[in-house]
Amino acid sequence: MKTLFIEQTGQLAPDWNQINWDQVERAVRRLQERIYRATQRQEWRVVRSLQKLLARATANKLLAIRRVTQQNQGKRTPGVDGKVYLNSEARSALAREPFSFKGYRPQPVKRVYIPKHDGKKLRGLGIPAIRDRVYQGIVKAALEPEWEARFEANSYGFRPGRCCMDAIVQLHNTLSRRGGSEWILDADISGCFDHISHEPLLARIPVFKTAVRRWLKAGVVELGHYQETMEGVPQGGVISPLLMNVALDGMERLFHCESRNGTPIAPGMRPGPDRGVSLLRYADDFVATAPSQEVLESYVRPKIEQFLAERGLTLNAVKTRIVHVDEGFNFLGFTIRRFKGKVLTKPQKAKVQAHLRRLKAMVVEEGAAPQETLIERLNPVIRGWCNYYQHGVAARTYHHVGHHLWHMLWQWAKRRHPHKPSRWIAKRYWKTVGHRKWVFGTAEKTLRHPGDTKITRWVKVRGRSSPYDPTLRDYWADRNQRTLASEIVTQPKLTIIKAQDYRCGSCGLQFQPDDAIDLHHRVPRVEGGPDTVDNLMALHQHCHHQWHASHGRQVLKA
Repeated sequence: MKTLFIEQTGQLAPDWNQINWDQVERAVRRLQERIYRATQRQEWRVVRSLQKLLARATANKLLAIRRVTQQNQGKRTPGVDGKVYLNSEARSALAREPFSFKGYRPQPVKRVYIPKHDGKKLRGLGIPAIRDRVYQGIVKAALEPEWEARFEANSYGFRPGRCCMDAIVQLHNTLSRRGGSEWILDADISGCFDHISHEPLLARIPVFKTAVRRWLKAGVVELGHYQETMEGVPQGGVISPLLMNVALDGMERLFHCESRNGTPIAPGMRPGPDRGVSLLRYADDFVATAPSQEVLESYVRPKIEQFLAERGLTLNAVKTRIVHVDEGFNFLGFTIRRFKGKVLTKPQKAKVQAHLRRLKAMVVEEGAAPQETLIERLNPVIRGWCNYYQHGVAARTYHHVGHHLWHMLWQWAKRRHPHKPSRWIAKRYWKTVGHRKWVFGTAEKTLRHPGDTKITRWVKVRGRSSPYDPTLRDYWADRNQRTLASEIVTQPKLTIIKAQDYRCGSCGLQFQPDDAIDLHHRVPRVEGGPDTVDNLMALHQHCHHQWHASHGRQVLKA
């Protein structure tokens, strides 16, 4: 029988693999929905009371521990204390700790550097200790429902249920509208995470202010040297993206995007100089549109710069520019430009070239590897890149990438057999599958061709809709199902998930688009179980680990 709670005193601690995650997630979600509804009614005393109740809830603590130590990509990256919690015993021990905010003092963050997308510059990250990340996860779960009810409609970065394509579609719709604005302020905030002023941010957070202040002032340890943090939010913390959105909230409202009761106002219906002005933001990148270049230069940009200056931020002079829609601009990996009266959203040329360079490096690296190994390495990269751009005007780009990829593979095959004729090489490594000739593959595996990716239309998230709104459960369930169906490319896996009504076969909760989903063998393969659909069951990855651990089986990846 599964047990739910772990006593705060630490005297009672069930096995981590026996926790009923269905009850845990439902308990947390109920409180989050109550916080969201109370925020909509502007019952601020109720909101604060519920947030404190959620911060004390054992279920919230367990969920934060699971996300930090078992699900997040940084689960194997320690902080300054060098501790990680990668097995059930360590997580159970962590769950026994009280996690009280009274007298809580976070440790400094550890400074690490990762390359930026251009590969030339480095991005500095601040990695908190695992225990501090759990604290941040607890507070984030309590703060996020309130701010999801307050955030602006056209803010898309680091928010649940929203993604890059929502921002791209909204921008495309704005520029495609008949009689709409044609001038664009393509802007970027200089070092947003590193330069956010602490006091204006803390003034917007009336609850958990002490804990947030201590996270912001915890300091940084780099190569053994401690340095105080007088500004900025550590980029790498669990709560950092939410704090960044809180600091920048209100930028769109500068231009009367809403009435006093929260009803959206179309750009063409806004009063005075705000007429025709609209703004869209994804994290620290934003785009503003206006009827003329003069409006952007003399009204929109100064107003935004004043807004940012109050938060200790400035615009990046190099990346910020004013362009006409016929000239085009880049945003989130897409090039948006009007051709012959029609606005098109295409993959950005630099991103296409970077993708080809990555494929080339992988092909060269696997010069002596078997053909199946090369296919196994290339397919996920091709699939992921094509899935990102499949909602834009990308068909010609896909065929362009496929053409260059064919030449890479031909050179790969020629180097392996320098004395064989071309006809022999073609017969050895390529075959015909259906209507497509020259398919690189073997009898068991074939390489995915970018041109086989179907171009589909992305349905943008509706207005200010949030997954925390209990009145929109059916809307979000349908949206998540459609997103999962478009992202899962293997037909057997999709068939199994549909047969389970898009729910986990263990905990019964609905799958979310960002969930890691495993296929579990009802009869294990070591006992002769086949890889057929009737012997497979779709589970959350953590539920899959839990099942194997509770049945005494080895968990390879936890």
